[in-house]
Amino acid sequence: MKIYQMNDEQRIEYLLSKKLITKEQADFLSKRQPVSEQLSDSLSENQIGLFGLPYGFATDFLVDGKEYLVPMSIEEPSVVAAASNGAKRIKNSGGFTTEPSQRIVTGQIVLENLISVDISKLTASKERILEISKKVRPSLIRRGGGVVDIEFVQNGNFFEIDLKINTVDAMGANIVNSILEKVAHEISEDISGDILCCILSNSGVDQVITVKGKVSFDELATKTMSGQEVAQRIVKLTDFAKASTKRAITHNKGIMNGIDAVLIATGNDFRAQEAAAHSYYEHYQPFSDWEIVDNTLVGKLKMPIEVGSVGGAISALPMAKISLQIMQISNSQQLQSVIGAVGLANNLSALRALVTTGIQAGHMSLQSKSLAISAGAVDEEIKLVAQKLNQTKKYSLEYAKEILSELRNN
Repeated sequence: MKIYQMNDEQRIEYLLSKKLITKEQADFLSKRQPVSEQLSDSLSENQIGLFGLPYGFATDFLVDGKEYLVPMSIEEPSVVAAASNGAKRIKNSGGFTTEPSQRIVTGQIVLENLISVDISKLTASKERILEISKKVRPSLIRRGGGVVDIEFVQNGNFFEIDLKINTVDAMGANIVNSILEKVAHEISEDISGDILCCILSNSGVDQVITVKGKVSFDELATKTMSGQEVAQRIVKLTDFAKASTKRAITHNKGIMNGIDAVLIATGNDFRAQEAAAHSYYEHYQPFSDWEIVDNTLVGKLKMPIEVGSVGGAISALPMAKISLQIMQISNSQQLQSVIGAVGLANNLSALRALVTTGIQAGHMSLQSKSLAISAGAVDEEIKLVAQKLNQTKKYSLEYAKEILSELRNN
């Protein structure tokens, strides 16, 4: 039986049989209670309940020679299906290769009302600032992290001290802000100007990953179109995205569909990721590129991926810990590689669908259960209504209600 044909309990048993989760984690998943009231209260304010999202996994990811099942949390079934579909085509042609980066986060100390003598003092005190920063988080130094560079920037009427901080495997917001505030307090005695604020930047310029994947023409062919023609059309559509910002935005949204779903499943900050990704290129353009090389479609994704594998919600949320265990993640660079591969896989599936059958053909067949639920179907009715919608290819709420009414009257 294929994974998508299994029910929830069978999928949990599958993960257990592969030793990707423990018996305790399998029991936890079966209970469908992802967050306790106490933990929920500690993570957000004014709690009244939990807002649930479906949690599943994509298959067939071969990344840097290692196979992965990738947990994803999202309300749109076509995203998980597309990730698996794209990953399988690339896996059959050799898999993904990646060039991940260290987690270098920029922290900004913003100063105003400085005079030239203050600026001279600050730029001459680089070593002192480094020493101050080391004393704030000595555990970070022991793990191989810490401030790796300091830049001084005159920005109009403001002056910045930008600290480049290696946060190792942590997302690092609290680490960076703690270092900034300590440094700012120490240097405030040396200047007559004012400190406006201390805050990390969600710029991802120092967290850029490159992901590559190739697809043979045989993996792209449809019943009515050769693989070569599909590849050529994908290249053309990518070229159009380079020329049209409106298309580039949607091109990239398809990539972020997969990336965000993994970030949510692992307890990472998808808002920070969105900000970093969409501001990376000076002139907005697609995050991925596709070209034909030696009768093969070759894809390349280059973008920031801001992700941690320890700390904060990542370590607090039981479901996030289960996600990292399923993937057997040992550090943030490995997680960054897997997430980048998901982005490229989703992109391939979306582009192939767009230039062949159209996006709605596969999308609506997977949305049929949502339509059935919206029509009022429950339990076994959901499956029966969805089957009828897929058989007739008539996807509308009115028709779903009509099917449901017939079912109940028979």
